[in-house]
Amino acid sequence: MATQPLPARPQSEAAKSISPFRRNLTLALIGLVAIINYVDRQAFTVLMEDIKTEFVLNDTVLGLIGGLVFGVIYALAAIPIARIADRTDRPLVIAICLGFWSLATAACGLAANAWHIAIARMGIAVGESGSGPAGVALAAEIFPDNRRVLVLGTIQAASSIGLSVGVVLTAWLATFLSWRHTFIAIGLPGILLALLVYFLAAEPRRKEKLEASSSSKTDDAPIPLGEAVRIIAGTPALRWLALLCIAVPMTGFGFLMWGPSFLQRVHGFNMQEVTWFGWAILAGLVSGNLTAGWLGDQYGSRHPRFNAILAASGLLIAVPFAAGFALLPNAYAAIVCFVVLKFAMTLWMAPTIALTFTLVPVRMRATINSLMNAIVILSGIGFGFIVAGALSDAYSQAFGANSLRYALLTMSSGLIVGAFACIMAARSVARAKEKENATVAI
Repeated sequence: MATQPLPARPQSEAAKSISPFRRNLTLALIGLVAIINYVDRQAFTVLMEDIKTEFVLNDTVLGLIGGLVFGVIYALAAIPIARIADRTDRPLVIAICLGFWSLATAACGLAANAWHIAIARMGIAVGESGSGPAGVALAAEIFPDNRRVLVLGTIQAASSIGLSVGVVLTAWLATFLSWRHTFIAIGLPGILLALLVYFLAAEPRRKEKLEASSSSKTDDAPIPLGEAVRIIAGTPALRWLALLCIAVPMTGFGFLMWGPSFLQRVHGFNMQEVTWFGWAILAGLVSGNLTAGWLGDQYGSRHPRFNAILAASGLLIAVPFAAGFALLPNAYAAIVCFVVLKFAMTLWMAPTIALTFTLVPVRMRATINSLMNAIVILSGIGFGFIVAGALSDAYSQAFGANSLRYALLTMSSGLIVGAFACIMAARSVARAKEKENATVAI
């Protein structure tokens, strides 16, 4: 028999007492952390050609260092850190994680060989795995339910800004700094932001700790990890959403992580021209996340399966534009296709998180979000990165410098699989609602 999701707990009194200014300040800080997260993560992809040349690496090894190593460590670290965030001070967790991965980013610039970069990337993965789920869970608690999708969409939009800024800033710095000094310049500023997060972000638990004894907080203990896994495994909609979190990130990160190299190899872009790719990320992902947030708040809060339908529609629209980016001979036409591709396929993220939150209790949101996040990163940065690189190497004998075209075209099939998973998730939600109504009627 399928395990039924537990009822969601209403917002705490301490959370309701947080002023609108403090809520918005906290959201702004979480957004800045999300930006720094992706700036530091994206730097490797922009500098990949220089690293490849200096250390004499092939695409598969680059995918292994930049992707699979990162993704596996991220997945392993995400759940235990989220468990800590589910029962402790979330701004403190975010601040520690941010400081740690900022130092690890700077350490990439000190690498003497590929192994050193791989170890530094592991450090980045550990830090970044903990900040996202803690930030999302904190934002979801301090804002009213009817603003949740827009708030989550704002955080996703901040991540998208980070992806864009990461390309633009790294490419700009690399025009007058070595790739080593570029890593150091990008990594160190995150330490200052870590201090601001700890001292300025709102945390309802700090006030609750002062107002209540520990004996009165037993109902807030995080749900055991085994129970969280059973809830996912026993809820059909969550199973389909898990498949979605595998298929789409493999495509999305495949395009994102190899995009700069694709433009340099296939279209002859120099480092300054690569900044166009950064602006394309900004235009597509930010507009897509904000649109998804607005539509989700307008319609998804009353009809949860709308979120799944919105995600499926976006993924299907994205398919021809993925092919256009990979195959069009004109570089700037390809970049236009990339903008539309990222806008359409980004419609899935915020609605999916919001739909997931309707299916699980408040006290396991960080844990569930970390599980989903781990799946996304392991599938996307982990396998998406290395699979695209391996396909490029496999296609190189037949297509030469154009091998990345057909590697990315192959990767776009994940969009179709993701759309199917969204449709099945919507059907599962509808069936669960019908069963619930039938039970109430009896």
